[in-house]
Amino acid sequence: MSLVGTRALKLMVILLSCINAAMWLFYTESALMAMLWGAVAIAFFVWIIDDMRRGVPR
Repeated sequence: MSLVGTRALKLMVILLSCINAAMWLFYTESALMAMLWGAVAIAFFVWIIDDMRRGVPR
């Protein structure tokens, strides 16, 4: 997978994780699951930043 495709995939995971966290919080009122999905989004964001910092192509 190309560099752009890999980054786009990671950004889509962040977006979908944020949407999933909001759905868990507002529709089921489960703060624990919302925090879990929020943590997934933050972890992917940190992963992208780390890859950019190290210059990793993937």
